[in-house]
Amino acid sequence: MNSMKYKRKLQLGALLGAIILMSLGCKKMTEEHNAVEDPMLQKNLFEVISQNQSLSSFAKYLVETGLDKTLASSKSYTVFAPSNESLILLDASIKGSPVKLKQFIANHITEELVSYTSSTPKKRIRMLNGKFNSIAPFSIESAVASQSNQYASNGILHTINMSVNALENCWEFIASNASAPVKQRNFLQSLFRNIFDPTTATVIGINPTTGDPIYQKGTDSVFANMFLRNVHDLRDESKQFTAFILADGGWDAEQAAYSKYFATGTADSTAFATAWNIVRDFAVDTLYTPSGLPDTVVSKFGAKLPINKNAIVASIKTSNGYVYVMSALPVAPALRFTTRVIEAEKYAASSVDRRSVTYFRDRYNDLSKNFYSDVLVLNHGVAMFNLRYDQAEIPAIKYKAYWVAVNDFQTATFTQKLGVGSPDALLLPYVNVVANTKGEVYLGEFTLTRYSPVLSFYLTAANSTANAANPLVCDYIKLVPSL
Repeated sequence: MNSMKYKRKLQLGALLGAIILMSLGCKKMTEEHNAVEDPMLQKNLFEVISQNQSLSSFAKYLVETGLDKTLASSKSYTVFAPSNESLILLDASIKGSPVKLKQFIANHITEELVSYTSSTPKKRIRMLNGKFNSIAPFSIESAVASQSNQYASNGILHTINMSVNALENCWEFIASNASAPVKQRNFLQSLFRNIFDPTTATVIGINPTTGDPIYQKGTDSVFANMFLRNVHDLRDESKQFTAFILADGGWDAEQAAYSKYFATGTADSTAFATAWNIVRDFAVDTLYTPSGLPDTVVSKFGAKLPINKNAIVASIKTSNGYVYVMSALPVAPALRFTTRVIEAEKYAASSVDRRSVTYFRDRYNDLSKNFYSDVLVLNHGVAMFNLRYDQAEIPAIKYKAYWVAVNDFQTATFTQKLGVGSPDALLLPYVNVVANTKGEVYLGEFTLTRYSPVLSFYLTAANSTANAANPLVCDYIKLVPSL
């Protein structure tokens, strides 16, 4: 019994000793934590900045712009604060303009929390002024962090060795910078107008002849710029672009070279069509820096722009890309006018509503070794029944036409044609659709003598009501420029 009591006393003593050691350890850890705790964590970002003498100029500008209140709020920010030395030579035009100064200071503040490490990913971050800046480990744009990761109650402060200017975006430079060439700029600025927009329109009926929707007047258009809406919105700070603007002499030369391809009824409309079809190829949504600019840039519309680097007058870095001022940028017609492929199942309208006998088929072509979709209209009972396809920006050039039309549903040959401009146009003849022909069929050649902003093509059935004679079938229609 005495032995048992002795053992219990030993165990109890060991337990009490462990508790005392743990208590002492916790007390020591608490004291160490309190000793290393950064007092700046009790202060907001503006307080931290204003107490740093090397950032007194930046703090002064925060007060002048009212952004001191922003950095004193409960919302979290990351601040890239330029040192006093880096702000000595701040441009007088910025200091003297409240708007420019606020945009400049806001270009150093982001709502995204950025804590620098050696593995900080390279990316673009949105600043408080809506611009985007590129960060990498311990840097933002060309500025390097001289002191990083100073924490405040509402964010993180980095001190940088140079300021980060709020650059113009691509559109701001082209449309308003005095150093940008005049003629192309003036044309781009002239493109603001009411533009058709079916997404905003109210449909009040359907045209019984064409099947097209009828829109309520006043609801089917928006006031916008044709280039920004239909090509690329060069104002978008979240994206990056490469844009080209021609010196006035180069602009005139391209106008002269292309006017014959965009001939209309009047000199003014010809000049407009020519300028529009030139300028819409002069921007891409890919960033090409001066060192990475390729020999050929492909536009949204397939034009291949040959880049002669000796013709670059100026390379302008913008907040969302680069603008290259070119003395000339000649594009050969063979590089601008590309082959058009019209997918037959994607028609705009039909001459008569025959949706009940219209079939969209998924097929495999064992000749081309490709899966494809086509359209087939059977037993429609309408002479010269047709499907309409609308094509934009058709120049006055010669084309060779082809189609793939697979007749795998009847053994009898039938005829159909491609109508250019109207269902019964005579520019191309009717063509036999022989059973199980799976390759491209040449339809003929036609020449357009006038430019069309929109030209309709028609897949037209035979002039017969007999079901065996008037089917329509097509995979695609191909129009190849013949220059």
